[in-house]
Amino acid sequence: MLINYLKSAWRTLWKDRYYALINVFGLAVSTAVFLLLVHFVRFEYSYENFIKKADDLYRVTLDNYNGSEYVDTDCETFPPLGPFLKREMPEVLDFARLQMLEDNNEIQYKHRAFRIEHIYAADPSTFSLFEVPFVKGDADSFHRPYQLVLSETEAKRIFGSEDPIGKTVKQENTLYTVTGVFQDSPANTHLKLDVLVSFSSLNALGWSIDDNWGGNNNYLYIQLPPKIDVNAFNAKLHALTKSKLNERVRNVFNAEPIKSIHLHSHKFFEPEVNGDVKAVNFLAVIALLILLVGSVNYVNLTTARASDRVKEIGMRKLLGSSKGLLIRQLLLETLIINVAAIGFAMLLIVTVLPFYRQLIGQDNSVDLLGTGFFWLSIASLLLFNCVISGLYPAFQLAATKPIKVVGRVFTTDKEGSFFRKALIVGQFVAAMVVLSATLIVFQQLKFLKNQDIGLNPSELLVIRGPKTGADSLRSQKGLAFKNSLLALPEVEKVALSDAVPTALYDVSTSVGITRYGATDKNRYNYNLYGIDEDFVPTNDIKLSAGKNFEKGSLNENKLIINETAAKLLGFESPAAAVGGLIDLWGAKRTVIGVIRDFHQHSLKEAVPPMIHWYSTRSDFFTVKLQTDHVASSLLAIEKEWKAVYSEYALNYHFMDELLDQQYQSDRRFGEVVGVFSVLVLLITCLGVLGLTTYTIHKRTKEIGIRKVLGASIPDIVSLLSFEFVRLIALALVVAIPITWYAMNNWLQNYALHIQIPWWVFGLVGLFAVGITILTLSYQTVKAAWMNPVESLKKE
Repeated sequence: MLINYLKSAWRTLWKDRYYALINVFGLAVSTAVFLLLVHFVRFEYSYENFIKKADDLYRVTLDNYNGSEYVDTDCETFPPLGPFLKREMPEVLDFARLQMLEDNNEIQYKHRAFRIEHIYAADPSTFSLFEVPFVKGDADSFHRPYQLVLSETEAKRIFGSEDPIGKTVKQENTLYTVTGVFQDSPANTHLKLDVLVSFSSLNALGWSIDDNWGGNNNYLYIQLPPKIDVNAFNAKLHALTKSKLNERVRNVFNAEPIKSIHLHSHKFFEPEVNGDVKAVNFLAVIALLILLVGSVNYVNLTTARASDRVKEIGMRKLLGSSKGLLIRQLLLETLIINVAAIGFAMLLIVTVLPFYRQLIGQDNSVDLLGTGFFWLSIASLLLFNCVISGLYPAFQLAATKPIKVVGRVFTTDKEGSFFRKALIVGQFVAAMVVLSATLIVFQQLKFLKNQDIGLNPSELLVIRGPKTGADSLRSQKGLAFKNSLLALPEVEKVALSDAVPTALYDVSTSVGITRYGATDKNRYNYNLYGIDEDFVPTNDIKLSAGKNFEKGSLNENKLIINETAAKLLGFESPAAAVGGLIDLWGAKRTVIGVIRDFHQHSLKEAVPPMIHWYSTRSDFFTVKLQTDHVASSLLAIEKEWKAVYSEYALNYHFMDELLDQQYQSDRRFGEVVGVFSVLVLLITCLGVLGLTTYTIHKRTKEIGIRKVLGASIPDIVSLLSFEFVRLIALALVVAIPITWYAMNNWLQNYALHIQIPWWVFGLVGLFAVGITILTLSYQTVKAAWMNPVESLKKE
C-alpha cells in the first residue's frame, strides 16, 4: 500500500514539477533562514549558561545620585564593598572582585612585550564562583600577592612550547609567578578572561583598596541562596548601605543576575559591548515570520490549484477510497516536498555558513551543525511544516464530493479566496516591517555619523604607547617619539594623553568631586584623565572659556574641564568656572579652561562630566596626519617607532574607525535585518509568482474573450496586476503602525536619535509594488500577448 502511495505521490509531483519546485525552494529558504536565526537568538540567550550555579550569581552595580536626582549607573563599585556585604548580609554566601588593569595591560617575558586585552586583578573566589577549569596548574596560591594565571591561548602566545608553570613574567616593574593555565573563556560570557593576577597584589603595590570608598573600579560578583527574591534582597541592601555607609557613600547599590547582563545591561564601563534584547527578540520574530511565509506559500498554491485535482479526488471516492486514505495520500505528498525542502535547506546552510558567521560576527568556535539542538530543530521543523502546510490543503481536498466528478469547473468559494488573500497580505506585512526596520536602522546610523561629536576625528591616528617601565623613563621615551614624529613632513600635530576619545577602559572615574570649600558633596560620576598641551588642538576641541595648558609652564594643580562638569559643579557659565577652585581627591586645583562638550563614549550615552590634568605620560599618541598617502606615512611612523620602542609592536587605529566600532553591533543588526528582509520579500514574491502563473492558466479563456472584445495589452496587464497591488496597499496600512511602534522603542536606546521619517514607508511600499510587478511581468505580458485563437480554440 505504501509503495502505491509513493508512486502516486511521485507521479503527481512530477506532473506539476513547476509548482513543486516553487514549493520546495520556498520551504527550503524559509527553513534555512529560520534555523540560522534561531541559532543566533539561542546563542544570545545562552550567556553564562555554562556556569552550573549561574542562577545564584549576581553582579552588584552602582547608581549615582546627586541628592534625589538620578545621574547614571556604573557597573563598577568600590573595593571594600564585597567584604562589607559578606560581613553584614548572611544572604551573601561568597563574593569575588575583579579590577580591570587597563593601565597595566602588558606582560613581558624574555625581553618581549605582549599586550593583553582582558587582564584583571581577581579574588581567589573568582575561580570557584565562575567554575574556571584549569588545564595545567591551579590557583591555590592566589591568596598571596604576585600570582598569575592565564588562558591557553595566551600561554601559547607568550611561552610557545615551553611549560609556563613556575615561570616569571614582568608587569610594569613587578614580577609575577605563573601558577596555572585555564581554558579559554567561551564566546557566550560577558566576562572574557585572558590573564588574572592575585587581587592581593594591588595592596602589596600600595594601591588604596581596604578603605577606598571613592574609587569605583571593581566588578563585584556575589553568590546568593537559590531562588532568592532579588527585589527583597535589593531593598535590604538599600537599607543597609543607607544606615551604615551613609557617611561614606550616597550611592545606591543593586544586584542584577549575571544571566541578564548580556542582553539587558548597558551601564557605564561594561566589560564588553553587550547585546540588545529588543534587537534579538525582533530577529526571533523575523525567524518565525519567515518560516510562516514559506508555509503560507505552500498552502496558498496548493489550495489555489485544488480545482485541478477535483476529478482525481472525486474519482478515487467513487472507486471506494475513504476520506482518511485520501488525507494520508495528500499528506504523503506534503511529506515528500518537505523532506526535499529540508535536504535543500541543509545544503543552503552549509553553503552560506561562512557568510552567516561574518554577518553576525561569530567565530568558528560556536558550533551549529554538531549540536543536538540543531538536529532536534530539523525534526521539529519537518513535523511543523508537514502539519502547518499539509493539514489544511489535505482536509480541504479530501472533503471534495464525488458529484464534482461530473462538473466542468471546481468553484472556489469566497471564503477560500478571502483566506488566500489574507495570507498574501500577511506575507507582505512581514516583508514591509523588516524592510522598513532596515531603512530606519541605517538612517539612525547615518544620523549618528553626521553628528557633531565636539571634535574632528578625521586623519587622526591613535597609537597605544607601552605600559611598562618607570614613569620618568616612559615620559622621556614618549617625548622622544613625539618629537621624532613631528619631524616627519606627513605629521602636522602629535598629542600625548592617558586616554583618548572613544577609549572606555583607560578612563578613570570618580565621585565626590566638588568645588573647593563646599560642604555638600555631590555624587556625580566624573570621567578623568591626563592630557598634554597638544591634546586640545590636535583633536580640534574648542575652548568655551579660559585657556589651554602651556608647554613648559607650571601646570601643576591646574585643570581643564568640560561644559557639563562646569554646570554640575555649580558654575553659572563656562567663563565663571575659569579661576574656580575644585577639591579633587583632597587637593585644591584651579580651573584654567573650559572646553566644549565632546562625546568621550558612544552617542547612545549623554556627554559625561570630564576633568583633565596636565600629563606627559605616553599611554596614547594622537597623530594628526596631513597627507593622502596613508600607507607611506604609516611606514615612516613605524620606522620611528622601532627606533624608540624596538621591543614593542606598533599598535594603532584611526580615530574614525574607533568611533565606528561603537556602533558595530547596531550596524550588524541593520545588516542582518536587511539581508533577511530581502529573503522574506523573495519568498513572498515566489509565492505570488506561483499564484499568478496558475491564475493566468485558469483565466486563459477569459483573457482571450477580453481581447476579442477589444481589451488592449495594458488593460490585460493591469487586470492581472491590480489585485496584488491592492493587497500590497492594504499590507502597508497594517505594517506602518507595527513598524512605528517597534522601531520607536528601539530608538530609545540612543540619547540622540532620529524621528522616524514618513518617506520610509512610502519608499518601502513603492519598492514592494515594483518588485511584485517585476515578478508578475513576464507571465502577465505573455498572457496578454497570447493569440485569442489559441486560447479559445479548445472551446
